[in-house]
Amino acid sequence: MRAIGGEALMNWPQLIFAVVLLTIGGVLIAYNAMIFWLTVIRKDHAPSVAPIFGGVIAAIGIAVLPVTWGWKWAWVPLVLDWGGIRIFVSHWLSERAKS
Repeated sequence: MRAIGGEALMNWPQLIFAVVLLTIGGVLIAYNAMIFWLTVIRKDHAPSVAPIFGGVIAAIGIAVLPVTWGWKWAWVPLVLDWGGIRIFVSHWLSERAKS
């Protein structure tokens, strides 16, 4: 029985599913960071195809990890997903300016 962080990993399908979700979410977060760099820093035009999906998918991946601390850290990918944060902040600011 192997352990990560002192916890036994006995549920391999759940671990594999979590790692697949984390990989997909990580790739989408990296893509959104690249889009953020192109549109905000370099002022180019590059639409984001998946604005918040990377953060949500990676958060689900962390939440389904077969460890007890998974739920405590599931919010981190949502914060790291710059594309999603930028869309939410711009939408919130535009709605606030309307009222």
